[in-house]
Amino acid sequence: MGQRRRRAGGEGGGNLLSTTRIHSIDLSGAEDLCTEPGALERVRRAYAALGPGDRLDVRAPVAEHAFAVRAWARKNAIRVVEDGPGPDGATRLVLEAVHGQA
Repeated sequence: MGQRRRRAGGEGGGNLLSTTRIHSIDLSGAEDLCTEPGALERVRRAYAALGPGDRLDVRAPVAEHAFAVRAWARKNAIRVVEDGPGPDGATRLVLEAVHGQA
């Protein structure tokens, strides 16, 4: 889990800093972990723990997992702010929490 700061511009041109918390989840090996919840359930749980404005950075090396996360996000009106290949070739999806839960 990391933090990223961004400038928040409001009326009056203030230089306020707001903090966006970035949470990461790696789905590699999700199909191999029989005792663990499935890939999408892991994403759901991680997303439910986010606060408003926080982001969940999902690494999905299995195409079906990335597809399921996209479909779940679309169905639940969750904003996907990034979707594409990561540096290692796995799909990287970044979800932004609006209400903290879906």
